[in-house]
Amino acid sequence: MPERGVVLAVDIGTSATKALLFDGRGRVLSLARRPYPMATPRPDWAEQDPAVVYPAVLETIREAYASRPGGCAVDAVAFSSQWYSTMPVAADDRALSPYLTWSDRRSAAIADGLRRSEGGRRIYRATGCPLDAIYPLSKIIWLRQAELPSTPTRFVSIKEYVFRRLFGEYVVDWSMASATGLFDIRQRDWSPEALEAAGIDRSRLSAPVSPYQTFSRWAPEALADTGLPQGLPCVIGAGDGVLSSVGVGAVGRGIAAVNVGTSAACRYLISTPTIDPKERLWTYALDERWWVIGGIVSSGGIVYDWFVRQCAGRDPELDPPGPEVHALLNDLAARVPPGAEGLTFLPYLSGEQCPVWDPETTGGFFGLTLRHGRGHLARAVYEGIALSLARVAEALADAVEPIEEVRVTGGLLGSSTWLQIAADMWGTRILVPESPEGSSLGAAVLAWVALGMAPDLAVARDLVRPARVVEPDEGRQAFYRSHADRAARLLAGLKAARTSDIHNAGARP
Repeated sequence: MPERGVVLAVDIGTSATKALLFDGRGRVLSLARRPYPMATPRPDWAEQDPAVVYPAVLETIREAYASRPGGCAVDAVAFSSQWYSTMPVAADDRALSPYLTWSDRRSAAIADGLRRSEGGRRIYRATGCPLDAIYPLSKIIWLRQAELPSTPTRFVSIKEYVFRRLFGEYVVDWSMASATGLFDIRQRDWSPEALEAAGIDRSRLSAPVSPYQTFSRWAPEALADTGLPQGLPCVIGAGDGVLSSVGVGAVGRGIAAVNVGTSAACRYLISTPTIDPKERLWTYALDERWWVIGGIVSSGGIVYDWFVRQCAGRDPELDPPGPEVHALLNDLAARVPPGAEGLTFLPYLSGEQCPVWDPETTGGFFGLTLRHGRGHLARAVYEGIALSLARVAEALADAVEPIEEVRVTGGLLGSSTWLQIAADMWGTRILVPESPEGSSLGAAVLAWVALGMAPDLAVARDLVRPARVVEPDEGRQAFYRSHADRAARLLAGLKAARTSDIHNAGARP
């Protein structure tokens, strides 16, 4: 087997595109990043402009490639991309609107109607995707009903849009296709029933291909903009979530991956396409051997950022708080005992996704008294975010098997207090990888497998160097079991009150 070569990994994220050059040992040789904005023109809308994102992709490739060490030859390019984006395109490949991102909720009512139908349950059993507004299935229905400049001929993700510009083909890897709610994960093809629900046929979607599919005939204008040589192999790769699991070495039994970004997700690679019979989790196809099962919660970094801006003594209109603010909150929370002296925070400020997929769920602080200060509030927020992920881990243990170790990446890693809370609450060892570039490294691993430079994805385990290992404390673990029960009762009571309010409002003359 040839030695692992140098790979230029491109990660099209929600906040920015990054391009990283990895050597065969997974070390970063160069890095480029281009941020771009998220537009929220109306409540529940979250969209981005492909005319801004595509140039960012080209610029990062050009910079990372130009910054490679002298004499360094690049063996391949590979892609990672944000899941769930959707945009309509015309026959001439023009985008007819900005693309809708994962956090866009404008199709929530459509998704709710599908979820309550028998057909929706059959779609879930075929696609592994809960019927939720995060998925392109409901977004496509909304776009078909919207007033667009012309009739769409296709609905594509930002990654498919980029590949069309780079290689002249509309293709989608199995992982990205799986995250649409339209893809049969066992047949690895578009689901007829999901297509019918969306009101489209397969000609309106891209051709599904293996994540190892390799392209080498670049569009001349793309080469001119990036400086890459014609013929350089490009591996299509997969979605950023599953590649993050690969990139942190969460390949094999008992090892899960958690990422705490704007949202948060817990994922587990499995060798059988298992669908959760209780419809709590999603399952996506990766390649011929692996699927990924997991859950996403909206109560991740976005909730922590809300707390810091609105409740931590800062003007929310100022620039984002610096590291000194986060360090202060970490230290204040560390001085507060588990349970924050009776203060519980339910983090469902933008609805509840896994495990119950209820967009109407709300949250807040419960048990607040005059004795509680900023440290109590911060600890309660840390515990609330960790608890929302614990519910996903419990669903995974129920549907598949218990988790023994969690490899964590994302924005809350700067808080040693949060990491210890998470270990205690989940009852598992937490390993924090030295490199935060999980999805990019996962794309590089896929490229090595595609080019015959690695036998399988398990090679990633040998590349991950731990920066920190956090062990759970048995005593605090027992306490957090009772804390979770209390939070569950509060959440049930909150939902019951909401149902009662709706009933009473309907009964008024």
